[in-house]
Amino acid sequence: MGGGISLAVGAALASATLGDGRVAVSFFGDGAANQGIFHESLNLAAIWGLPVIFVCENNGWAESTPVSYSTSVEDISQRALSYGMPGVTVDGSDYLAVHQAAATAVERARQGGGPTLIEAKVVRMRGHYVGDPEQYRSREERRSARGEDPVTRFQEASGVDLTAFTAETSMELDKAVEMARAAAWPDPLEVGRYVVDEPAAKHSATMPAPTERAGTFRQAVHEALAEAMRANTSVIVMGEDISGGSGLGPPLEGAMGGTFGVTKGLLEEFGPERVRDTPISEAGFTGAAVGAAVAGLRPVVDLMWSSFTPYCFDQIFNQAAKMRYMFGGQTDVPLVLRMAAGAGLRAGGQHSDTLYSIFASIPGIKVVAPSNPSDAKGLLLSAVADNNPVVFLEHMSLYRTSGPLPEGSYELPLGSASVVREGSDVSLIAVSAGVPMALEAADRLSDEFETSAEVIDLRTLSPLDVETINASVARTGRALVIDESPPRCSLASEIAALLAESCFGRLRAPIARVCSADTPVPFSPPLEDAFLPSVERIVHAVRRM
Repeated sequence: MGGGISLAVGAALASATLGDGRVAVSFFGDGAANQGIFHESLNLAAIWGLPVIFVCENNGWAESTPVSYSTSVEDISQRALSYGMPGVTVDGSDYLAVHQAAATAVERARQGGGPTLIEAKVVRMRGHYVGDPEQYRSREERRSARGEDPVTRFQEASGVDLTAFTAETSMELDKAVEMARAAAWPDPLEVGRYVVDEPAAKHSATMPAPTERAGTFRQAVHEALAEAMRANTSVIVMGEDISGGSGLGPPLEGAMGGTFGVTKGLLEEFGPERVRDTPISEAGFTGAAVGAAVAGLRPVVDLMWSSFTPYCFDQIFNQAAKMRYMFGGQTDVPLVLRMAAGAGLRAGGQHSDTLYSIFASIPGIKVVAPSNPSDAKGLLLSAVADNNPVVFLEHMSLYRTSGPLPEGSYELPLGSASVVREGSDVSLIAVSAGVPMALEAADRLSDEFETSAEVIDLRTLSPLDVETINASVARTGRALVIDESPPRCSLASEIAALLAESCFGRLRAPIARVCSADTPVPFSPPLEDAFLPSVERIVHAVRRM
């Protein structure tokens, strides 16, 4: 299917960056050539001149849909012309023809000539799946297809007797099948194994020294990226408008450095091989980052806004999150997906979602949402060093906020919440931009109502620090969760359920939530203000308790 095409682009990107001479190859069917990821991947590989070969095995059928119905061109290889790369159509049942086309493409890629699209036209000798009745094909077509066996054709054309070779291969396959059948089933208790790489992410956290230096949230993220890139040459940064670079050329005057200026200046220090502007191809470059991570790089992807992630959700959900588990822990995916999240800046419904609960509900992904500059820097450095995919959510309203910002490199542990204010009457459990609100509400509750509120900054949404949350609520007996997401199926709802399971006997009041309205994010300023959580709503909820 098409999802794997972009992974090969990423593997080729890793090869080009590391200079190891490898060539990546992606195999897919004619049906996948009609998916958007096919086009995004070919364009990305072409503009970067990557050593990758795209092999479309065109057997005339996309499951049960004939290519004559699904494809507007006679040869899929014609599409290569649109991307400035060679497109070759060969008889896929002719071994020597395929070998020659592949040899030419591999040599071209190794010489720096970039990608090639090879279309191998073959016949479908069997159905799409085991037991496929193939009612969509005539009996005559199925019978004639068996006569196009490439092994038989090769023997006839070359005169080479493959009897001994095929017998040896059959024995090898039979032995493998017997080994698999004889092997024990996995232990059901190991169902959760290999979801993420856990031994402290193979690096130890380093806490920052106390500091009087202040800096902005945006500065903290920038410093973390620069520190990570200086420390490890396998760290690359990619995304839309991140450098003002023109392809792999010099930086453009007035470079944006990303929508919020976070990556400005990185191109000048680290060069175009490690700081790559991308086309508007979220699925293509996210998938490429997944492939690059598997093949030896540590990509940090700037996806602009969390609201844009539906464009590349297949790459996040079906590729990055599942790869380690599906391969039994044999591969790591050290990938960071940075994105701005949250409302309040009048950015409209397509640029203001948090999506906390959506990302946190995906096994195999870690989710981080810092609330202050010091945490943002330390958590991002940990995310880059982690061997798992990490979604790093940066609330838009925090970029210009200022606070203590230690110098140098340090790593804060992922999966550890922070008690940022101690209290005895109620636990305010907040995430990202909700933390400053909770602290302000705690001040008001103390000053006006003599109520002592403890404030917990979650920092990491997956894994969730359940122990810190439970300990606080067991002590205070009351819990209020502040989550800038619509309440239904929200992170706040999940935490409330966890507390009901763990702390029910300690509760002195029902668990409460302060969330956004159950609507899309409005654009109208009065409606957006009414949509969002607020200090007043937090204070009111606590007073009701």
